[in-house]
Amino acid sequence: MSLPPRLGVHVLADVTDVADPSAFEPEFLVAAFRDALHEAGTTVRRTLVEEFTPHGLSVMVVLAESHASLHTWPERRTMLIDAFTCGPVSPLPVVEKFAAKLGPCRVETTQVDRGVAG
Repeated sequence: MSLPPRLGVHVLADVTDVADPSAFEPEFLVAAFRDALHEAGTTVRRTLVEEFTPHGLSVMVVLAESHASLHTWPERRTMLIDAFTCGPVSPLPVVEKFAAKLGPCRVETTQVDRGVAG
């Protein structure tokens, strides 16, 4: 039996120049992030949301496939996403589907294969 070439895929995304200030509203962000995770084919197990004063939000999500996080800096019109999945589900659609819900913005991603065999 051969081992898979990797254990999982990790995607880091910088979402900048978010045009719509209402995209930073906590209720919208949590719902949009969870919806994007679901639409990308992941299974959400637990969600932790932490709001910061005077602004900002962190969302940590445990997935059956691994994890995802979202951190925001409204004053910089920036959100950072970290998504890691094992198995056949790719984390890249999480970023794509979430960014599409934000309206105009700029997205830069880095993808890393994790646990590469050999």
